[in-house]
Order: sequence, then structure tokens, then C-alpha cells
Amino acid sequence: MLKNVGLRVYEKFNSQYYLYERMHKYQTLEYVKFKRDQYSNLNNKKMNMKEALNILDSFVDASDPDVDVPNSIHAYQTSERIRSKYPKNIELQLTGLIHDIGKVLILFGEPQWAIVGDTYVVGCKFPESIVYYDTMKSNSDYNKYDELGIYKEKCGLDNLYLSYGHDEYLYQVLLQNKDKHKLSKKYLDIIRYHSFYPWHTSGDYKQFMDDSDEIKLKDVNNFNEFDLYSKEDDINISEGIKQYYNYYLDEYFPEELQW
Repeated sequence: MLKNVGLRVYEKFNSQYYLYERMHKYQTLEYVKFKRDQYSNLNNKKMNMKEALNILDSFVDASDPDVDVPNSIHAYQTSERIRSKYPKNIELQLTGLIHDIGKVLILFGEPQWAIVGDTYVVGCKFPESIVYYDTMKSNSDYNKYDELGIYKEKCGLDNLYLSYGHDEYLYQVLLQNKDKHKLSKKYLDIIRYHSFYPWHTSGDYKQFMDDSDEIKLKDVNNFNEFDLYSKEDDINISEGIKQYYNYYLDEYFPEELQW
């Protein structure tokens, strides 16, 4: 049985299936609140963005059926696709480069099911567009809530609890270190919601959207074209490409960040 989500093909009973099975069992509302609190102080490590990017040289995303190469390669593929279309938009290029860097959570002992994969809202009904939806039945919150759950209509995406992972973690790192980098809030929002496929690709959770979320949706869908389809590109990243981005990493992220 195959499930097609854009470029992605998800087959049952393979490694991706079992990763999502664990994610869907354990990522409850209680768990998400706990993880948000655990990492809210960002007291784990100090490092600059280039150091964080280098960590992805040894990280392969076990949830992704399209790639089996280090995540840093995908980072450069994404940013290069963006650069080819938006050569003057340095912030968007850097967003492509760093969007997955929250996966440094691996340094702090988190398993991959707590770091990677498509995100979904906890505290309300789970839509069937969630990848491997059948495994959601093992979540203790399954059938506990209606479509609004603990939220109010049009409360805004920023007031929702999404399953915890690299998106939310990097968003909080950038938000709380906002005096130490030059990336605009617009791009932080792209990072926060880029794995939120049930929303930006399947059209679920519209009951929670406010006017500002319409802009987020447009920005995330634009970014998703580069994030998703860049995985088909050349995996050989030249030193010239790395030097180009190192220059702008130094400009936009001149200081160490608290992680």
C-alpha cells in the first residue's frame, strides 16, 4: 500500500512507517507541552550557525523516503534552487540553508521520531491527511477531541501546539536569539511551519487560521517547492558554493547563538 504526497512515496511496514508509528504514539498534547518547556530556556549549548550546519554532515533523516544522504547536502540543494530563482533574496536563500538545522536536537539525546517527520496539531481531532494516519490510533489522545479541541476558531496557528521537532526548536532558537542575527520574522515562520504538511499541502486546520496565516501559507508553499524538489538535484556541493553561503552566514549570523 503506497501513499503519495507530492514527490514523496510512503510505503507501509518499512523504516519510515515504524518511525512514524513511534512518533504518532508518543507525540501527545502532554508530551508536546513537556518538550516545549524542556527546551524553552535554550541552555544546552552555544554555537554559531556554521557549526550547527556542519553537524548535519553526519545526520541522515530517517523519515524521508526521498534521500539517504547527509542533511547538509539537502540544505545546500534547497538554497541553491532558491538562489537560481531569487538571486537577490539572501534571506530566503539562508532560510533554505538552515531550515533543517533544528535537527541538532540529536546532540541532546532525542530520538529521530522526536526530531523529524511531518508535524500535526495535538489537542484537536487528527485529520486523515496525516502520513500513516492508521498509526495515530495508538496515540492516547486519539478520538479525545473534536475539530476545535482545546482551541478557538480562528485563534491563529501561532497559538496551536504542533508535534514537537526540529521546526519548532529552530524557530525558538532564532526567536529568542533575535538580537544576534538578521533574519526577518517572515522567514522564521517559514521554518516553523515547513513540515506542517496536513496544513500547507492537504488544506486541513483552516478552522484555526487568522488573516496573518494566509500570508504564512503562501510563503510556506512557495518555499516548499524548493525544499521538496531540490532533493532531485546534484548532491556534489562545490567549495565555491560553500564559500558563497559562509560569507552570508557570517553577515547574518555574526554571533554565537544559545541553543
